[in-house]
Amino acid sequence: MLSHASAERFFLETIEEKLRGDWDRAWRSLYPLHQRIATRDAFVRCEARTPFSAPLQALRVVDVRDAGVHVPGRPRPVPGVAVDVVVELRWYGPRDPIVFRHTFHLVPVRGRWAWLLSRSRYRLYERHACPPEHGRHTAAARRPSSGWDAATVTDTAPA
Repeated sequence: MLSHASAERFFLETIEEKLRGDWDRAWRSLYPLHQRIATRDAFVRCEARTPFSAPLQALRVVDVRDAGVHVPGRPRPVPGVAVDVVVELRWYGPRDPIVFRHTFHLVPVRGRWAWLLSRSRYRLYERHACPPEHGRHTAAARRPSSGWDAATVTDTAPA
């Protein structure tokens, strides 16, 4: 059954897949329309080229709520959830992280949650383009080096 709690679990699992560089697995839970725009091969190739800019130090879900979700490629909002998170990125050491709040959206598809490409990523894939490369990166550079673990990621603020 889909619930706010299952949306939170799904969101955190998807973030972990992306941080591990497991783009093939992440693609499997992408919204079906977005899978047609970003084919598996293109998605895996392109996302592997663009590692995260700064290592994740912490990620905390602070709210999950029902929301009308604007899905790139669809003319009208669809029912889904908004997942509010506080993100801490390590920048020049762990002492002074970059901290910001962001809202992600999930939508139900055939009894499961699906995540969405951002508008800008959707447009790139629609044009059959990859996000620009940020110099040369090795496989190790694509993996998080922040030292965070599942306990850090799943730390949820009290309601």
